[in-house]
Amino acid sequence: MPKMSRRADVRATAARLFREYGYSSATMDQLADEVGLNKGTLYHYYPAKSAILYELLSDQLDVTLGLLAEVPAHGSPSERLRTFVQRQVEHVAGAQDEVVVFFQELPWIDKNLAPPQVADLRKRIEVYRTFALRLLDEGIAAGEFRPLDAGMIHYSVVGILAYLPVWFRARSGRTKASLVSELADFVMSGVTLAPAPADVTGNISR
Repeated sequence: MPKMSRRADVRATAARLFREYGYSSATMDQLADEVGLNKGTLYHYYPAKSAILYELLSDQLDVTLGLLAEVPAHGSPSERLRTFVQRQVEHVAGAQDEVVVFFQELPWIDKNLAPPQVADLRKRIEVYRTFALRLLDEGIAAGEFRPLDAGMIHYSVVGILAYLPVWFRARSGRTKASLVSELADFVMSGVTLAPAPADVTGNISR
């Protein structure tokens, strides 16, 4: 097995420390001690603590936007939404520290990152949000989704994704594959419009 590069080691350790202590409380001294480097060498990999945070958040957004490309451009809104949810569950279930840090620290980016970095992150977040809302609106207009507020649905799904890596651990009885399937079913059952009930003659009630 190839040895992890020191930069990758620094990044992974920083993600763990940010998750455990919060970005504001974790220090570069602490990080240097954890990875066994002096601070001079540590700053060779990252010029500042904020550089690590920005890279972690930026990479998560890049991965997420990449997943959007896997959602079929055609097909029913229901089929497309299921793929949209499945791909994201697959990702967040397997990148625990970095995903937790993303959702944990995103509300504080104005405080912790430079304005150009904040603007860059918010621009990509808006691309994701626009994609999700458009897909939900299409499903509502097509009569496939319940006529709920698309923004509410979107943020509810984001909430599920944000908390998933906090509790999920692959173990006997619950594999990552079963998690993806079950959560996709859960989301779709709350979003899709139930078919109108049939009366005793078999006709659809309206």
